[in-house]
Amino acid sequence: MKDDLEKLILRAQKGDNKALCDLIKKEQTNIYTTLFYLKKDENDIADIMQDVLIKLTKRLNQLKNPAFFKTWLNQIIINSYYDYLRKNKKKILTINPYKPDEEVEFEIPDNSTNPQNTILYTELDNIIKNAIQSLPIQYKIPIALREIQGLSYDEISNITNTSIGTVKSRISRARAKIKDDIARYSRS
Repeated sequence: MKDDLEKLILRAQKGDNKALCDLIKKEQTNIYTTLFYLKKDENDIADIMQDVLIKLTKRLNQLKNPAFFKTWLNQIIINSYYDYLRKNKKKILTINPYKPDEEVEFEIPDNSTNPQNTILYTELDNIIKNAIQSLPIQYKIPIALREIQGLSYDEISNITNTSIGTVKSRISRARAKIKDDIARYSRS
């Protein structure tokens, strides 16, 4: 699987437009998912995602080793997110995890669980999403890269330009905050 991705990248770097389109299709879900956990507003996510895809397309030839594509792409995602925050400081919203989410999400039913469990899992998923979105930025980015993208501590350290110890500490604090939010919900 990793070799297929590397071959796709090499073909795209040589000017194969179909390979570039396939690469974008393959990665767009990961990009969107990461941005979803960093930014709640769909319009903001679309703007940031467009910026990420443009940078990916324009800078792909600068990637020297396709084996580091995921780290390279996540660096673009994080930098684009920071750029967006800097450009739109007035639009930064804080999310109160204690108020119910007013957005309606489309859920594909899971036939393996009963409706009550499905509702509980959906509620828990919303609590976790809100908890991640309410984290301070220095915790939000590492936890999203670790839990959503599945990156290693070393990769996160490189992307965020922080030590591995700092990354571990921030992820630990983020997990503790998320755990507290879940515990508070279960008490109410």
